[in-house]
Amino acid sequence: MYLWHDGTIKREEEIRISPLDHGFVYGMGVFETFRTYNGHPFLFDDHIERLRMSCVALGIQLGYDREALRQAIQDLYDAYEANDLYIRLNVSAGPREIGLSIDPYDTPTVLIYAKPIAPRKRAERALETIRLPRSTPETTYRLKSHHYMNNLVAKRQLFNPEAEGLFLTKEGHVCEGITSNIFWRYGSTWYTSPLETGALNGITRQFLMQHLPVEERLAYLPQLEEADEIIYTNSVQEAVAISSLDGRPFPGINGSGYAQIMTLFDQSVEHVTTRREQR
Repeated sequence: MYLWHDGTIKREEEIRISPLDHGFVYGMGVFETFRTYNGHPFLFDDHIERLRMSCVALGIQLGYDREALRQAIQDLYDAYEANDLYIRLNVSAGPREIGLSIDPYDTPTVLIYAKPIAPRKRAERALETIRLPRSTPETTYRLKSHHYMNNLVAKRQLFNPEAEGLFLTKEGHVCEGITSNIFWRYGSTWYTSPLETGALNGITRQFLMQHLPVEERLAYLPQLEEADEIIYTNSVQEAVAISSLDGRPFPGINGSGYAQIMTLFDQSVEHVTTRREQR
């Protein structure tokens, strides 16, 4: 695997990270995942903006501007010579003495992971309710941080390892998936959980809310079960149709709402992959 590590393209075995990095010792770190289309990282500026806001929340000084990170993606794309890549842009707090620190982290470890990704396609998956409640956010809102224990434990609870897991809050409200935001449709209107449930403000979530009639609404599981259609979204898989919820069948890829959303992605991807990109 090729990675970009603090300014240089390296192979996996060439990279060394301090054991005192507070991303390892205390989980102080954030990341973004996204994919490219014909070399273009989709919704790149939205991801970088969220990454910067997350770094500010943790007191991490990123040290690389938008242009440097965009060039890093291009360098990885050239190194792989692949049609498209999965990208994970990871910012760890960096090395410091053991002990909780309140001083800013001014020497973070920045890693960009990349691997070839399959062409985009329509997809459906089962959805299972997780018995473990969603944990509360690390700050006043949920960061896309290194704190993934809640997600990992939840994934181990799935009866079907290929399913997506559905988190509820401790009050029983629909929150989000293990790796996704959840949307459901009644009639012509889509709904999603408000951020007050602890759901991540996903970049694809924001994208859909800008282009479709979407309302934020608190919902319990029985209300979700009565929806006409359910999907989940993330920045690598775009939108995935739900074929069943705890065994109850749903339209999956045959849903009319899912077709509408995938047409939106088709048009958006065509736009970004045909325009001239500045490098």
